[in-house]
Amino acid sequence: MKLKQIFMLLGAVLLGLTACSKDTPNTPDLSKTLAGTEWEATVRESDAGNKSVVTTIVLKFVDDTKFTSQSTQQTIKNGAVVDTEVDDPEQGTYTYQGGVATLLFNTRDDEDDAIKLALPLTMDSSKQQLTGKAPESGTILTFVRKK
Repeated sequence: MKLKQIFMLLGAVLLGLTACSKDTPNTPDLSKTLAGTEWEATVRESDAGNKSVVTTIVLKFVDDTKFTSQSTQQTIKNGAVVDTEVDDPEQGTYTYQGGVATLLFNTRDDEDDAIKLALPLTMDSSKQQLTGKAPESGTILTFVRKK
């Protein structure tokens, strides 16, 4: 009877050890593809009257050619959030070669005319960052990979 209990205990320990094996995340090789990854950038702009606007942009690479982005703006006054706006998700296409992702998307100008914009983002694999300059405002955008 004790031998049977020892084997049962040994079996339970072995099952427990295999269940605790190191999980390998489904991480793509960022030198080859961005598909399936998600990135986030935060931009803070000061405003008059002790207000600041914090914009968070979430960028998702759906596959090897398509991406979506969505931004959230929060107006902060005296450390408290006074207004939050969430933009509709935008879609576009991109290319990724030599560590540079070029995002192509359509937008509207002040006269409501459709224009095409390109946003090149340079990959820094060691820091898990994509960096580029916004085409209209010139703001430096640093996207950090979301886990």
